[in-house]
Amino acid sequence: MLQISDLHLLERPADRLLNVDTSASLSAVLAAAWAQRRPAALLVTGDIGHTPTRKTYQRCLGLLRKRHSGPLLCLPGNHDRLAPMLAAGLPTASFTLGRWWVAGWDTHADEQDRARFNAADWRALQAGAEAAVAANVPFALIATHHPLIDVGCPWLDKDRLDNAEEVLESLGRMTSVKALVFGHAHQVVEGRRGPLRLLGAPSTCFQFKPGSAAFAVDDAAPGYRWLHLFDDGRLETEVVRVAGFPMHVKLPQPT
Repeated sequence: MLQISDLHLLERPADRLLNVDTSASLSAVLAAAWAQRRPAALLVTGDIGHTPTRKTYQRCLGLLRKRHSGPLLCLPGNHDRLAPMLAAGLPTASFTLGRWWVAGWDTHADEQDRARFNAADWRALQAGAEAAVAANVPFALIATHHPLIDVGCPWLDKDRLDNAEEVLESLGRMTSVKALVFGHAHQVVEGRRGPLRLLGAPSTCFQFKPGSAAFAVDDAAPGYRWLHLFDDGRLETEVVRVAGFPMHVKLPQPT
């Protein structure tokens, strides 16, 4: 399964964000991934549209479906709006991949950076995991946009769920759940809570500087994460960067 995150697409393909052509960087990521292998499924963990309009999301879906006709799960991030995402046809439903149940858990709220906890959504996620086990799908991978752990950047960590530790404890008791994957951090994150893997993917465009106390960008290239799901419940993963993509990030001048 291929995970991509934080696409930050703009409505007009020629427009740039921080001087980065986010459409071109997404296309470069997809080309690099498909040059390695054809994924069985595709997972997009939020901030799909920086201009969150139906037109932006339709263009995104077209780019993805040009290469991938299989299972696709798209999560909204803090820059996204859910209604135009759904209107554009971006799929948000869980799917089964062999002996794995892959599900998204929406932590976003329109026009809010901070993660939000919706009790009904959380109960539905738990019920879905239990139903999958009952249907002889014994392993689960959960995807969110916001990390449930601190990533070491205080300006990002403030967006974490208020009850993140409680949620992590609950996930740890759900023995079918082997990993939680996420975006938002624009950098590689790898952690563990007991048996639970916690994995953050780089952005398909620009990256944030690891360990930065305030907003700062890194010079790392766009990237993506492979998630190799085995029938015995093992998960192996690797992050790949796009070689040769020109990164000339320009920050806005303070006013």
